[in-house]
Amino acid sequence: MHPVISSIASYLLSPLYWILALLILGIFLRKSSVKKTCFGLALVLLMLFGNAGLLNIYARSYQPAPLIIGPNTVYSCGIIAGGFASPDIDGNGIFNSSSDRFIQALRLYKTGNITHILINGGNGKKELKTFKEAKWVKNELVVMGVPDSVIIIEDASNNTKENALNAKIIFDSLLLPAPYLLISSAHHLPRATLLYKNAGVQTVPYPCNFIAGRGITSISAIIPSIGVLNTWGIYLKETAGYYWYR
Repeated sequence: MHPVISSIASYLLSPLYWILALLILGIFLRKSSVKKTCFGLALVLLMLFGNAGLLNIYARSYQPAPLIIGPNTVYSCGIIAGGFASPDIDGNGIFNSSSDRFIQALRLYKTGNITHILINGGNGKKELKTFKEAKWVKNELVVMGVPDSVIIIEDASNNTKENALNAKIIFDSLLLPAPYLLISSAHHLPRATLLYKNAGVQTVPYPCNFIAGRGITSISAIIPSIGVLNTWGIYLKETAGYYWYR
């Protein structure tokens, strides 16, 4: 998906912005019946998309379930989807909220379930092109005891589609046998798996960083939450991206 389209989608597919737009319309429109309709729709959307229970139901149906890998199952390579590290204001690399991808890849290597690690990610941030995520992450892996010889970096891509296309070139040249373990956030994996398939790369999804779909739903889930509204925006954008490329 083009970066501009992706940016616009972030707003258009966010229930939080839908609610704000309706509230603003309700405040400024003069006709009483229209005002009531706007406020009423805003309340309905708040109760619907602010409900953590409904979000968990959708998340469980959309994203893959956790993958349990036996001790004797070995993949030739684990692909870490980029986007879990970014530059700070000084250009130094820092881990972000998606860094469970890094943790799981490191654990899978240490337990012998993967023999190589492909770090898939350049830098999609136009404001600081000097930072290359894959190179920075490679240094972090080496510091943690992963041999340089088993780490492959792909730092020319700026999005998941480019990740997949560039990974295909790398795997064809290295002749590592498929399938490869695709390690990424659970909500990102349906779209990522599809893009790798479209690029001709056979993968097995390994979900991590579950932001919804695994928690225990309690009665308090019916109370609307800003965090739930924001999380719905992530899932709706990912779902739209999935069907965009399907």
